[in-house]
Amino acid sequence: MHLILYNPLSRNGKNVKLVFKLKSSLIREGKQVEVINILNIEDIEDFIYSHNHVSKIIIIGGDGTLNKLVNAIRGLEVKPEIYLSRAGTGNDFIRSLKVKKKKAFIDIKKYLENLPSVTFNDEEMLFLNGVGSGLDGHVCYLLNNSNNRKSKGNYFKNAIKAFREFKPLVSRVKIDDQEEMRIDKTWFVTVMNSKYFGGGMKIAPKADRESDYLNVVIIKKIPKWLLLLIFPTIYLGWHVIFNKYVEIYQANSVEVNFSRLTYLQIDGEDYQDVGSMKIYKKKNEKVEVELDEKAVLDVSETNDDVIDNDIEPIPESDDKLEEEIVSHKMENEENSTEVKDNNKDSELE
Repeated sequence: MHLILYNPLSRNGKNVKLVFKLKSSLIREGKQVEVINILNIEDIEDFIYSHNHVSKIIIIGGDGTLNKLVNAIRGLEVKPEIYLSRAGTGNDFIRSLKVKKKKAFIDIKKYLENLPSVTFNDEEMLFLNGVGSGLDGHVCYLLNNSNNRKSKGNYFKNAIKAFREFKPLVSRVKIDDQEEMRIDKTWFVTVMNSKYFGGGMKIAPKADRESDYLNVVIIKKIPKWLLLLIFPTIYLGWHVIFNKYVEIYQANSVEVNFSRLTYLQIDGEDYQDVGSMKIYKKKNEKVEVELDEKAVLDVSETNDDVIDNDIEPIPESDDKLEEEIVSHKMENEENSTEVKDNNKDSELE
């Protein structure tokens, strides 16, 4: 049995087509398939317990979806294999994995173990990619509350707006057991578990989620006009050459206190009125995942059109499937669970 969990809000709603294509492909291979809209799961513990018999869980969603899921299942025993598709807007998590095959659902279960955590406003959360404060959090706040669809262009547009609105603050940063640093005119303090944020921006070029350490990126005391010029170079990781303004540290624990309340982003989801944060990653054994035939879903070999990480999936030349995509129903497929696109519920966006 294959269980497909999908977020209809990820990738601006385009994932629904991918779900239909994937389900049809698996059924043609003789596999049993159940499809569940993640937003409709009310009791995650009961859900996991009742589905521990399935062989594979396939997640169709982005970083925000996966972040909500790993926090929801924290402490629960999940027996099935877990696969992820590049089906979000940013896809920074799957981008950071050492994947040789581009068209594949990747086995990610081992990467979900021993994740770092962040504590703020009396709340503790696990995170996959990174936690950003100050300007970084402000950009995500504007993007997530924009009326326009998420895209790299819209991200850059809101970044420019954030530059105009945000005023640098004073931060006090303590890294591991080192003496606390006072940083005037802090633009942002971002703590990364991998290289990427913002849909492919290489903010921490040497970060590695398989490492014992987090990378702490601090941008400070830089003129606004120069930061605007440097900002696009983050996509290539070239911003690090401006070491007068950009500092990067390795750490297991980080404590940051701000001179005023500010924005925070965790894997692209924004939080407001944050005065401090504590981040911790414990040392553990190195994750080893062999990305061969066993680490990619069989369907990636039998139907390359099922997955395309760069463009919107193209419907197959199948009249019945096209009718299903138009109507968003699955009435003709073994009375399986009906896929619902519930744009009003954003609990696991």
